[in-house]
Amino acid sequence: MKMRYLSIATFSLLLLLPVLEARAEVSARTDRQGSYVMTHVLPSGPSSNAQIWASRRGRGAARSFVALNPDGDIHGDLWPTVAESPRAPYHPWVMWSRPDGDNQRLAWSRWIQGTWSPIQWVDLKQQPVDQLDPGIAFNDDGRPLAVWWSLDESGRGRIWISVFLVTRWMEPFAVSDPLVDARLPEINVTPQGYIDVDFDTPDGRVSQMVMFSEPVTITDDINPQGRIWLKGLPVPMQEH
Repeated sequence: MKMRYLSIATFSLLLLLPVLEARAEVSARTDRQGSYVMTHVLPSGPSSNAQIWASRRGRGAARSFVALNPDGDIHGDLWPTVAESPRAPYHPWVMWSRPDGDNQRLAWSRWIQGTWSPIQWVDLKQQPVDQLDPGIAFNDDGRPLAVWWSLDESGRGRIWISVFLVTRWMEPFAVSDPLVDARLPEINVTPQGYIDVDFDTPDGRVSQMVMFSEPVTITDDINPQGRIWLKGLPVPMQEH
């Protein structure tokens, strides 16, 4: 099942810039009743140095736009990945790299109960590596899945995956071989329920099939990490 991401280009076209007086923002638009309508992603600045996080709406801006991370450009947050749940009410989930000490760690938020949830870390352990380029997908039950790559001190990348439990993300599970420099992952869920993680390696693009053998009920106390199996499938670049 291919997931539809909320692209920056798509949502930029939906904005009326002179009316909203906005420059660079990730925000949720609501109706008069406060119900979620859509997510707006609006960059600013030159393409060579575009910004995304600065919330700068004028005094006359509509109150129906709720910014997610108004001061992110101050902290040096990187560009976000935004995806809507395929289940009603189709609320968005956002994930991005956020500075924490000397490293970039994955942060996340979602639209819930009429506002953005507090920004939290995906991986609760402070790993001394950069966590970069997250991807988001959803299984048939609407459960979010996340993938990203980390860069260690040796300069080697590794691919990680996590599943959202109830209020937090599962402890990250390594998808790629630790001896292979793996980067820039993409994630999709197949009609059979498999998780397809594709990523770059020095030998070309690789596809890794991931399957969670989930318990009947997942809670924050149940970590399905021990219920995962992998099947690596090399994919030639021209066929991917």
